[in-house]
This record gives sequence, C-alpha cells and structure tokens, in this order.
Amino acid sequence: MTNASATPATQPPYTGPLAGVRVVITHDTVQAEEQVRLFAALGAETLLYPAIDLAPYDNTDELDHALRAAGEGIYDWLILNDADTILVVSDRIKALGLDPSRFPRRLKVATIGCMTEQWTNELLGIRSDFAPEVYTPELVAEQLNLRPGMRVLLPQSATTRATLAKCLKGTGADVDAINAYRTLIGKGGDAVPNMLWEGKVDAITFTFPTAVRYFVKRIKAEGGSVAMLDNVAVACIGPLTREAANDYGLHVDIVPSPHTISAMVDAIARHFA
Repeated sequence: MTNASATPATQPPYTGPLAGVRVVITHDTVQAEEQVRLFAALGAETLLYPAIDLAPYDNTDELDHALRAAGEGIYDWLILNDADTILVVSDRIKALGLDPSRFPRRLKVATIGCMTEQWTNELLGIRSDFAPEVYTPELVAEQLNLRPGMRVLLPQSATTRATLAKCLKGTGADVDAINAYRTLIGKGGDAVPNMLWEGKVDAITFTFPTAVRYFVKRIKAEGGSVAMLDNVAVACIGPLTREAANDYGLHVDIVPSPHTISAMVDAIARHFA
C-alpha cells in the first residue's frame, strides 16, 4: 500500500558556477550530449530544442562514387566541414564496405570543428591531418596549401553556403563539392518557445550557421520570434555562426576562443559569473 503522506522524489538542486542558469542547446539530441555533460558539471540546467534534422538522399550514387574514388587514391584531401557531414559519410562508407584504415596514405583528412574531429576518429577510426581551432573559409583554403592540379572532395549539406567551396577552388585545386544530404527544420525537445515567453531561459548556444537559420525558421513556425531572445545570452561557437546570428537580427554576447564546445561552455560560465 502506498503511503499517502509520502512526497515524490525530487531532483537534487543544481550546484556549481552555473547553478540556476537555464541553457538552450539547438543541436540535435545526439550531438548535444557533450554540451549537456559539460553544462551539468557546472550546475546549469539544459533544455533541448533541435533546430535541424538530417535527411540523406535516396539516391547516393554521386557520393558513393566519390567515396570509392577516395578509397582508390584519386583525391588529395577529404574535407569534412561539420559533424553532421561525418555522420552521413560514415554511414555511406560502411554501406559500401570500405575500410577507412586502408585508404591511401596520400589522402589527407581535414575536419572543421572539434565535434567533427572527434567523430571522424570515433566513427572512421582515422585522425585529422588538419583541424583548425579558428575557422573561416579563407583561412582553411590558405592553410591547406592547395595547389593547381590537387583534387579535393567536399561532401556537404545541400543548404551549405558555397563560400568554402569557392575559396578552395580559388587556389586552383579541382574541388568536387557534393550534396550529401538535406537539412530540414528540427522537431521535438523541450517547450522552449513557452519558456522564452515566460522569461525562463538565460542562454542559448549555436554551434554552426545552419543551426541559427533553422532555429529562426522553427521558432517562427511555432509562433515565436527572434525578439524573444533579446534578454537571453546568445553564444556562437565561431565567427561564421556569429555572422549568421547577426544576419537574423540576433545579438551575440559570447564567441569563445578557441572555437570549441568546451571553450564555449567556459565562456558562458565566465559571462554569468
């Protein structure tokens, strides 16, 4: 028999430098795990509001052909410019029965963003040859030291801006920029629009430009507006994400250096200190 006087178990109070701070994470649930863990260690309460969802193409012939060519040593560089791309590329490599550990040594791998580097290692078992802490398309194109005649494979989302591909082609290299998947508006997560209206959100994080664009689309589709973030601390992982946020009228309070998840979490802690 249940004791009528018993009270339900409650979550222990948050403790740490971010105790009492509510942070919205706009990445999908899987990719949000690192942020959730780091914020929890500092006492923050995290809310999930996935801004994007991935939709791989039914016809993967172009990507499959390029990945086979990479395995045969056709390319000099494979550039993975976000963590979503490595998920799609990893799935196709496995479906094709390719072994990344046996890719020719001449093929170098560039990963943009700390999560991309980490997942390339975990999912493909290979390490990055180039993983810049500070990212801009111009800087990447310059530091790769590409030359005319070199071949580059750049799988990406169909909604990715052409800036990186344009900068890479500007070096004279032969760049195959392949649309590997589509990016759709995310769904699910916590009731963030309601919490924003009620003033119960303190900070929000964006880890790449597409997350900003699709957050704005989602919040508007659910009856909200970017004005709801006027009193919320907005954190962007790097300059391109900040630029996207500014384009949509968002004020940006925090841009960490280096441009990593852990540095962004630390910067938010300093902001609220």
